[in-house]
Amino acid sequence: MDNNFGGVIVPIDAERKKLHRNRRIKNDLISYVFLLPFIVGALVFTAFPIVMSFLYSFSNYNGARATQMGFFNYINMFSMGRGGLFLPVMKSFGVTFIYVIASTVINLGLSYILALFLHNKIKGIKIIRVLCYLPCLIPGLASGFIWRDVLSYGVPTAGNPYNGLGLFNMWLTKAGLPTATFFESENTAMLSLLFTGLWGLGGGMIMWLAAFENISPEYYEAARIDGAGYMRCLLKITIPLSTPILFYNMVVSMISGLQVFGTFAAYGTGKNESLYFIAIRIYITAFSGSVHNHGLACAMSWVLFLIIGMLTLVMFKTGNWVQYGDDN
Repeated sequence: MDNNFGGVIVPIDAERKKLHRNRRIKNDLISYVFLLPFIVGALVFTAFPIVMSFLYSFSNYNGARATQMGFFNYINMFSMGRGGLFLPVMKSFGVTFIYVIASTVINLGLSYILALFLHNKIKGIKIIRVLCYLPCLIPGLASGFIWRDVLSYGVPTAGNPYNGLGLFNMWLTKAGLPTATFFESENTAMLSLLFTGLWGLGGGMIMWLAAFENISPEYYEAARIDGAGYMRCLLKITIPLSTPILFYNMVVSMISGLQVFGTFAAYGTGKNESLYFIAIRIYITAFSGSVHNHGLACAMSWVLFLIIGMLTLVMFKTGNWVQYGDDN
């Protein structure tokens, strides 16, 4: 069918396509108008800093100007010669990896056990779940200062045996036991940090409970009919079908652990740099001292970014052990 407009015959199909195209363009324009604040924000506060940090990593930029360009920051970072930063940078990476591995294993394991207990249908279990999750509502910075005071080592004197002691060491003193160094010793600083990290087990517990709720009760009914007990159901049903959340938690824990920085305000870099994580080294390189070496800090950041990217890729490439709901 055709329409005659001023002597020009226009097919109806072509006219409909034109109207549809105009309507779609109008709708797209309206959508982009609403998205414009986000797009501008992403470009100005995300894309632009990423590009500039990459360029700064090849310069001696100090926050005001750059007078030299080249690969010297990366060379200096991996140089073992005089003035080279290989050993201190590798030490920070080593401390960071130890924290990531230990905290991931401990937190995932204990939060899983806690979730298994709280998944039982007993009276008052919802109240217990809320109480376990409440510590997660405390900001990390405030939690760090709380634990610093609670685990304070102090300096007891003859006139005041409790001088500067935290709550834990005060209990130990009253019990006639020697005080613990906690964050005041290189040997116990990391263990103390891992211990305080248990404060946030409720966050992982919520994730595990959500995973358990997505497992169909029919699997357990069929297993019990076949004579399977609790442990067999746990090993053959619960754990395999909660591997997607396990994989997600592992990836998130790895990424967040490699970027840990919140400990700096409460504990600094620790005794003998026992808590000198790589993110803290990047911050101190950029903003501390008489010379702010933003270029070197950006180079460290990009090395950290590449390590996180490679580890994430390896985890996804080796994630064939994860069992999703649609797997046979």
